[in-house]
This record gives sequence, C-alpha cells and structure tokens, in this order.
Amino acid sequence: MSNETGCKVVSMKDIAIGNLEYGSGASAIEYDNKTRYVRITDIAESGKLNDKAVSPSIIENKYELKEGDLLFARSGATVGKTYLYNQTDGCCIYAGYLIRLVPNQKVIFPKYLYYFTKSSDYKLFVENNMRVVAQPNINAKQYGNLTIPLPPLEEQRRIADALDLASSLIEKRKKQIELLDTLAKSLFIEMFGDPVTNPMGWDICTINTVIDSLIAGWSINGEQRKLKEGEKAVLKVSAVTQGYFNENEYKVIDQKQKIKKYIYPQKGDLLFSRANTREMVGATCLIFKDYPDLILPDKLWKIRFVSSANMVYMKYVLSHQSIRNQLSNQSTGSSGSMYNVSMKKLKEIIIPLPPISLQTKFAEFVKSLENQKFLLQNGLEKLEMNYNALMQKYFL
Repeated sequence: MSNETGCKVVSMKDIAIGNLEYGSGASAIEYDNKTRYVRITDIAESGKLNDKAVSPSIIENKYELKEGDLLFARSGATVGKTYLYNQTDGCCIYAGYLIRLVPNQKVIFPKYLYYFTKSSDYKLFVENNMRVVAQPNINAKQYGNLTIPLPPLEEQRRIADALDLASSLIEKRKKQIELLDTLAKSLFIEMFGDPVTNPMGWDICTINTVIDSLIAGWSINGEQRKLKEGEKAVLKVSAVTQGYFNENEYKVIDQKQKIKKYIYPQKGDLLFSRANTREMVGATCLIFKDYPDLILPDKLWKIRFVSSANMVYMKYVLSHQSIRNQLSNQSTGSSGSMYNVSMKKLKEIIIPLPPISLQTKFAEFVKSLENQKFLLQNGLEKLEMNYNALMQKYFL
C-alpha cells in the first residue's frame, strides 16, 4: 500500500520484531543505582526520562529495554506518549502501563519511527482510538494496526537527522529562556524566601483572602487543526503546562456547537490548571492580552487578585516547588489518570503576603526579564514553525 505521495505505507506490526508487548507488573522501589523502572510518569513531555528514578521490585530480563526499543503509553491522561530507549539511559525495565515495540532495524530506523509519533497523523490516531471507560486507553492491537509511511532506510535516516537538528535548536532556545526563569526564581527566594516555611516572617493568609474572582471554564470537544477566521477554539491544558501561555494549544470548536459558557483569557488573568498529571497539576501562567477566540475548558481556571496581591508575585508563589508539592499532595486521582485539585483545597493553602511595594518591585524586575524572554520566544516560535513544517513535509 502507498500514500498520496507514492511512499510505501505499512502497519506498526509489520515493522516490529515479534508482538507488541506489555511491561512488568512489579511495584516501584527506591532506586538501586543499577536498574531503572520506566513508568508512564517517568517519561517527560519532551520524550526523555525525568531526573528522579526508581527501581522495580522484581527484575525480569524479558522486560529489559534494548537500543531502539519504542515504548507507548497505553492508559491514562497521557495515552499515546512515547519514549525511544537509548543506552545512555542505563539499564531499564519498563512497566505494565507501557507497550514495547521492538523495531526491525533492517527496514526501519528507530529515530524515524519515534518522530512519526510526534506527527499530526499519529496525534489524530490517538484521539480516534482512545477507548474511554474510566480513563483513556489504547491497546497493543490498536497500536499494531497503526500505519506509517516507510521510505527507503537511507531516506529515513536523512529525515531523522533533519528533525534532530531542528529539535536541538529548539531545545537550545528553550534553555536560554529557562535561564531567565531561573534568575527570576532566584530573586524571588532572595527577596521573599520559601513561601511555605516563610523564613522572613511575612504576614500570612489563605489564598482565598487575596482572590478577587475565580472562574472555571467549560468542557467542550474540538478538532485538532488550525483556527480559521471567525471560529472559536477551546484551550488544552498544555496551553498552561510550561508556565507561560501557549496560544497555539487548542482544539477548534464546531461552529454548530452552542457555547454555553464563554470564558476566555483576558489581560491580567492568571490561568490555573486544576487537572493534569501529578507533576503538572497546579501549573499556572499569566495573560498579557485578551484572547476572545479561545475559551477556557473546565480543567483551567482564571483567577484575579485583590489590590494587596500583585499577580506576578502570586504567579511565582504558586509556581514555587514547595507550593506545587502541596497542590500535588492535595490533589485526588490515581496512577495513570489525571489528578484534580478542588477550588476549596486551593483556597485553603496558606501563603506569605509581603508589603505590596516589595511585590511590585519584584514584578518590575520580572517585567525586564520578560522583555528579554519575549524576544527569545519569538525566535523559539520561528524554530518551532520550521520544525512543524518539516513534520508536515515528511509525514503527510
């Protein structure tokens, strides 16, 4: 079978050695510095492993990963997420909520296969194949039946190399932005200290005390495509996840759909993600202009604060790891599913409230950094546009 460009198309099971297999049912224990246990939650959004490692309670060699093995998340909020094993990650055993595909490297280059799982075709496959009962799920048979374009092996390598270069440029730019974020976080600690231990003895209050308004969005389905003039779209949780607002993370709403709750991001809002993975729940971002074409889903809240609480200061309070840990601990959910924080739990969290003059001074410093970040993010957007154009070229 061939696609519209004449490229051969095969199913995943046709380029795999053996069957696609589920992982180990072992429990996670403290890392033994020898064998790492890879679970869905250990795979970052970038497709790399998180820094914090655990080991399996039982080591079964049949679940040990080999160079080029590709893992698929089969269940939960991040179903469809993938990880390509590299020997630099050390000895790894993969867990039961993951599915392994061992690629036949005589016909497919593993990195090419991995990049295919970042394509719009793959994302559409995930959306169309999730069997939602208690939580989203895609089984090994469904993954095995997924089709992929298969150009000659040398062409696959060339494609993977081009996407590697585009990805590395994006990662370098992101690190530059992260350095500015680190500088702002360091100044926050220097000026205000840890917001949980409050070593500087600031007055304290519950978050509820400084909230002027807190509004939830509305749940509605949408289509994964570019927004056209006159259309409305619903934001995805990923619009907030990175700590800044990503206006391109949305799904377009069918124009025949009646929007029952028209809540959109406005200048001066702080957006709060009340549902996500345990690590990402409670993510926040600030809004610096109005976005009337983008509505908030029920998983995102918009918050405004009273005059005694600067919104930039509040963003950094809520982003601090000690507060994020509290939010994570207060969230409800189970492994493999989304965790949720209730409005009540958020409002009950105790925070320090320094004089508004000091908060404002901090906000002014952050603003100067944000101006630098704005230039870097413009460059980042161009790099991401280039990457997306390459993905469209190679995987359409």
